[in-house]
Amino acid sequence: MPPLLQYTAIVIGLPVLAWALWSSARLARANRNGTAGMDVTAYGLLPREELDASEYGPTAPEVADATLAARQGDWRPGAALLAAAGQDWDRRWYVLTRLAQVAPEEDAWLTAWRTERPGDPDAAAVHAQALLYLAWHARGAGYAKDTSADRLARFKQLLQAAFEEARSAAALAPHDPSPWVTMVTAARGLVLPHEEFRRLWSELTARAPHHFYAHLNALQYWCAKWCGSDRLAHRFAQDAAASAPPQSLLSVLPLEAAFEQALQGSGTVPLAGRHPKSELDAVRTALAAVPADDPRSRLVRHRLAAALTLAGKGSEALEHFRVLEPWVGGEPWTYHANPIAMYDRARALAIVKAGKPRTKAAPVPTAGS
Repeated sequence: MPPLLQYTAIVIGLPVLAWALWSSARLARANRNGTAGMDVTAYGLLPREELDASEYGPTAPEVADATLAARQGDWRPGAALLAAAGQDWDRRWYVLTRLAQVAPEEDAWLTAWRTERPGDPDAAAVHAQALLYLAWHARGAGYAKDTSADRLARFKQLLQAAFEEARSAAALAPHDPSPWVTMVTAARGLVLPHEEFRRLWSELTARAPHHFYAHLNALQYWCAKWCGSDRLAHRFAQDAAASAPPQSLLSVLPLEAAFEQALQGSGTVPLAGRHPKSELDAVRTALAAVPADDPRSRLVRHRLAAALTLAGKGSEALEHFRVLEPWVGGEPWTYHANPIAMYDRARALAIVKAGKPRTKAAPVPTAGS
């Protein structure tokens, strides 16, 4: 190479190399320290101390009122909400699970409900899901190899009870897919054979072919860590997303499957797997088509924010982080021992990728405003 060209290459290359090294150092620092030392308010984000990992999003006011009433012994507001949901199966499942989550802490209201209305299918469905939550509480969050034999035995016992109660609830309301969601969820803990799971899934999808929450739970069954494999999980996710209606939130399933595969690797919990642009575009389109206060959208938005961060799309990821805050108790953050720390590192990486804000971001409302 002529000396002049060599000199030109050096002059051009040195600043590029310096910028690459500086950028890499900033990313490493963000991954290590999160937003410490950053002015997150300039990006419309909340200070780390204001983040809340207790929920993945705000609870709908009427659902919050019903769960409060349940804790105080009154089952009627919850029963009324379930009745009002009608055949909006995703809405019904959201209400049902919120009520069922109360029972492991306080179940006098559920006992009263079942006593006063012994043949009420809604009460039976809530009871089945409450037993499922009790089962998972008994097991704990650790790996099976780290869980005592006594805890695992109690887990299986409660799962079987939940499964049988859900079967009874299904007999009381043959059109309702909700008890079948409980059975499908219990199936992975019971390690039911594939053919038996497929029979359950056929019953569920005959009643609600595109049930969002059911698909999330079914994907877990097909993951390698439970009863399937990476190949089976990806196939299930791709098939469900492809067969769903246009702009369906089930488009998030391939992102879920990729994350589950990434989890099988060694090292720290990853943000997500790698995704083709078409998968990210499908989730973007689906989110834009549903109301911002749809509880399902929060679950999807957490996953998309992580995927966009990993893809280097910092500015777009920050748009989702702003909507999510202060609620950070969703996946993938909750796979980490400290969800707030993991979330904070992700948004720090997004800030580095986004660069300096062009204009001062609008103030972020505080929690509850």
